[in-house]
Amino acid sequence: MNNMKKILLLAVLMTTLTGCATIKLGPSYDEPLKEQVVKETSGADGKVLIVNISGIISDEPAEGFLQSGPSMLDKVLMQLQRAEKDKAIKTVLLKINSLGGGVTSSDILYHELLAFKKRTGKKVYVQMMDAAASGGYYISMAADHIQAHPTTVTGSVGVIIVLPEISELTDKIGVEIHTFKSGNHKDTGSPFRKLNDADTKLIKGMISEIAERFYKVVTERRQLSDEVIKEMKTARIYSGDKALKDGLIDSLGYLSDATEKACKLGGAKKCHVVTYRFDENANATLYSPNMQVAENAPQVNLIQSKLLDSSLNLKPGNYYLYLR
Repeated sequence: MNNMKKILLLAVLMTTLTGCATIKLGPSYDEPLKEQVVKETSGADGKVLIVNISGIISDEPAEGFLQSGPSMLDKVLMQLQRAEKDKAIKTVLLKINSLGGGVTSSDILYHELLAFKKRTGKKVYVQMMDAAASGGYYISMAADHIQAHPTTVTGSVGVIIVLPEISELTDKIGVEIHTFKSGNHKDTGSPFRKLNDADTKLIKGMISEIAERFYKVVTERRQLSDEVIKEMKTARIYSGDKALKDGLIDSLGYLSDATEKACKLGGAKKCHVVTYRFDENANATLYSPNMQVAENAPQVNLIQSKLLDSSLNLKPGNYYLYLR
């Protein structure tokens, strides 16, 4: 019987005997973050802090087993806040593995990274993993150097909004939807009626406006040719090799390369590599996740399939998101 099963069995037993029980099944998120060295370097004169950005970029709380934790946005800002107080940290290394997320959350994170650099003089280095697309690429624009793997999927510079429409289905099954609204556009995007020409014009105009903001950030931060910009605006995806060739990133390499380059970028000769955690992991490596909701805690879902998560779990809104 593993430890988690023992804890659950104990919780059930105590609840049965006493009627109530308070059991800590994961980290407490109001406790101070703990620094952990994941790569120690002899003669280090600085630190590189690895911050993981993995999954959908959002301000929604992370859900775990019988508890919730900080959102991705909150987790990153917590770590930046701690790093700001540590003069030994020369560079923050963002390890990005994300297909993007909400437009506003992506923009806030980009803005906060720029503000962090301005306040502290510290550098930001990006290492792209499997994917750093759409919103993942947007936040990368705050970096002083962007590195990807040759097999990274990046790009997808654009905006998407997914609006399901089931009006024909409701007609077939005999369901009537009565909508009372104060203005013609109040139910734009409702799944219970077809989009009309005015709706389509409104939505396309809004998407174009938000996309132009994305294009402006990229063109200001990267020196791209007119040909590349034109191709980029198709929202195509790029391999790491293609992204380097077209100037969307600065180099190709691995995380071990990135930590050394990030150290020198911050003006140090040798650096310890550190992460912030609520609970220490004695076996942590450069690739270990940090700031999890509850490491090793099981998820309880009646139906647990991630095949359609990216499209079916979206809430209404605009997204810098690559749907694959």
